[in-house]
Amino acid sequence: MAEDDPSGHVLEVAAPQSSVPVEAAELLECLGRVRSNLDRERVQAPDLVGELLSLPGEQREEQLQQQARYHTWGVCELLVARSLEAAEPAESECLAVLAVTGADRLDPACHAAALIEDLKARAWAAAGDARRRQGDIAAAEEALRAAASCLAEGTGDLLVEARLLEFEASLRREQGRTGEAAALLKMAAARYRETGEEQLLERALAERDAILRREGSNEPHRPAVKSIS
Repeated sequence: MAEDDPSGHVLEVAAPQSSVPVEAAELLECLGRVRSNLDRERVQAPDLVGELLSLPGEQREEQLQQQARYHTWGVCELLVARSLEAAEPAESECLAVLAVTGADRLDPACHAAALIEDLKARAWAAAGDARRRQGDIAAAEEALRAAASCLAEGTGDLLVEARLLEFEASLRREQGRTGEAAALLKMAAARYRETGEEQLLERALAERDAILRREGSNEPHRPAVKSIS
């Protein structure tokens, strides 16, 4: 558009530009679509998981592999959560393995590959801890290696790493390697502190203190707090 300056000359003034560059606007639009899709998946997940878990145990994994409607982030995320809540280790393992199966089938075009690896690391950690609780230490070790491999390909999420460190600490404690377990819990606590997760920080420190007390350590102890999943 044109406008006059005080001297009478005509000035060409560019039309107002958007304050958001085109590339940034496209990125925001893409993120908005991803968020909307994720919200929809989470809303649908309880019904889908309920439908899946209503099947006999031997049919669950087959249906999860074959039916695309189960291949969503929401379903996998909820299966991990249910695994952590399950009182019976065998059921916890089954749910976690289903989560791994589902995560392997997520579309990288809809969910970033690194985020999928984070989710798989969480699921493998849940499966491994369930195996540890059943006394299958060799299988728990296999799950730990799988989780660590996924973590290496993930986003570097400190919460995912801290959860895996806690799982490894439980496994090392089960093996009588209490010094390693205490060191791993200290590392997990540092990550929880960095992310501001106070309740999880207290859990990790309480577990570490329990190990140190049993080992007769002279280090100062913190009061124990209730463990959470």
